[in-house]
Amino acid sequence: MSYSKDDVVSVITNAGEYVGRFKDESTSTFTITKPRMLISGEGGVGFARGICVTGKEDVDELTFFKTGIVFTTYTSDIVEKAFVEFVSGIVLQ
Repeated sequence: MSYSKDDVVSVITNAGEYVGRFKDESTSTFTITKPRMLISGEGGVGFARGICVTGKEDVDELTFFKTGIVFTTYTSDIVEKAFVEFVSGIVLQ
């Protein structure tokens, strides 16, 4: 797949699913900005404030080694809207 800079993408790994804005890709890495880990709870699915439960909040960028990625895909419109609202604080109509 060929993504454009700032496309909202989902990165699925054996450790979990991450949503962020595509930054760049090399033969061995895949980088997103504003990364958020998808988590599930009693109220449904949501975003962690960072990239892992115990990690720092508001990490600006996350680079994955492609050997650890199961697949990447464009994020659904519903999840993209929720992601933009979560990271920006702006509620979209």
